Amino acid sequence: MKNAEAFSSNSKILTPLKTLKELLRFVIPKGNKEMPFRIFLAFVFLFLATIVTVYTPFLYGKAVDLVSEGKQVNLNLLWFVIGSYALARLGQVFFDEAKEFVFARVAQKAVRGAALKAFQHLHSLSLSFHLNRQTGGLTRAIDRGSKGIEFLLRFAAFEIVPVLVELIAVGIVLWATFGLAYATVTVTTVIVYIIYTVKVTEWRIGIRRKMNLADENASTKAIDSLLNFETVKYFNSEKIEAERFDNAMKFYEDSAVKARASLSVVNIGQGAIIAIGLFLIMGMAGEDISSEKMSIGDFVVVNTFLLQLYLPLNFLGFVYREIRQSLLDIGRMFALVDEMPDIVDKENAYDLDVHSGKIEFKNIKFSFGNRVILKNLSFVVNPGHKVAIVGPTGAGKSTISKLLFRFYDPSSGIISIDSQNIKDVTQSSLRSNIGVVPQDTVLFNDTIKYNISYSKPGASIEEINKAAKLSSIDRFIANLEIGYDTIVGERGLKLSGGEKQRVAIARALLKNPKIFIFDEATSALDSKTEKSIEKSLKKLSNKNTTLVIAHRLSTIIDADKIIVLENGSIAEQGSHKELIKKNGLYAEMWLRQQEKLN
Repeated sequence: MKNAEAFSSNSKILTPLKTLKELLRFVIPKGNKEMPFRIFLAFVFLFLATIVTVYTPFLYGKAVDLVSEGKQVNLNLLWFVIGSYALARLGQVFFDEAKEFVFARVAQKAVRGAALKAFQHLHSLSLSFHLNRQTGGLTRAIDRGSKGIEFLLRFAAFEIVPVLVELIAVGIVLWATFGLAYATVTVTTVIVYIIYTVKVTEWRIGIRRKMNLADENASTKAIDSLLNFETVKYFNSEKIEAERFDNAMKFYEDSAVKARASLSVVNIGQGAIIAIGLFLIMGMAGEDISSEKMSIGDFVVVNTFLLQLYLPLNFLGFVYREIRQSLLDIGRMFALVDEMPDIVDKENAYDLDVHSGKIEFKNIKFSFGNRVILKNLSFVVNPGHKVAIVGPTGAGKSTISKLLFRFYDPSSGIISIDSQNIKDVTQSSLRSNIGVVPQDTVLFNDTIKYNISYSKPGASIEEINKAAKLSSIDRFIANLEIGYDTIVGERGLKLSGGEKQRVAIARALLKNPKIFIFDEATSALDSKTEKSIEKSLKKLSNKNTTLVIAHRLSTIIDADKIIVLENGSIAEQGSHKELIKKNGLYAEMWLRQQEKLN
């Protein structure tokens, strides 16, 4: 299989330092006073929990010493010590839970803020970015990044920091109570443990990265295949799709096995280091008890300290690995936010003011890579006029609508609306003044009502009904069991091509902009429905500027002007009658289509 890097949704990953710096903006949002207070309160509870944790073993040791006195035991004192020990144990749990409770809002707000920022930024990126990326990989990167933030904040703040604080406190207490040797062995064991964990984990990161990339690839293959469910069925390709997915999963399987084997190396090494530390400490304590330098209670205190310290340390190996992985996942998500869109508003961009709707393309050139699409294209669409653009496949028809909508910028030339260069206005104002029915109609997996009202959120049911009537889909909706509340399915797959197209037309009509673009808008409709919609569109064309990209020439006979494209240039233009008389490319296309109809 090819290098897993090829399947990455985004090969760039921010450095850990930059990742943490970016994350801090979401942990403590600018102007937010609640989050800093919650963080402060959480660390107060952390400090109190540490004090209780360090003091608890001494209460336990005192209880053991009192019991070892046999008949001489002071029962009142014993009950007091046991009660204090139980209270201290309860205090540990209370302070631990309290810090988790007050910090939970901080972590979740950071997750929400970062995920929203990444999601919004993906929508702000240019069409070219999304054409070159795999949607499954992008969503996976955001999902893992969001989970990484939650893990990092919770475990870094409340697993690593407490262990380090406790280590320092235990080291000081052991030194002060039992001598330098006990503190030295304990601290040295922990430091060796940490160094070993860091070094081996760094080695494992490369293995984990390949595993994640393989995971992304498998996810992308699955999503792509399921979204194209009908195509798979049309070509009887279930076996091919299963093989593609299985190959992707095989690469993930191999990577996951290597990752698990490397984890065994980490765990065995960590276990050996802790075992040596315990051996030395307990041996030293046994020597001191035999020479009566320590009591049995002191021996219990030392062992309790070790258990309290080494148990979380055993967990620390997992935490460190996951934190390191979280930093990678977060770094990848933040790298997405660092992606710069190809199309950006100028610093002094202003809102487009459409008063008549005149569109002008002047000396437009456009290339996609090395392929030249449009060459010195110039034409005008006068206010309230209907202009159609026709031509052979690949002539550049749909590119014109994408340039007008500023999905791309031309290599040279000017596109203007009412004498305003669209490069000088904000993209939001430009797009809010244009209604589009695209060639590839895609609907959201929601209700028909939601999909029609998408162009005008908050539209009344009367407005939605009117748009549905104009697009001749009102009767179809009325015959549905739950009408406008019917779910259309993933990408609108529950509807036929014609039904989807009519929903898209209704959506554009509801927006009621000054300028309409219809890109093969009636290609999936029958002749009767097409004629009905044409009547509605003709009424709108009297007051709205309309640009129609058409394949079926019968739909644009009434156009004020027809522009015929060939190899990215205007071959001829004029009305339907004028072009038929010229007996050129348009007349040839018309004759060919009429022959097909007959």
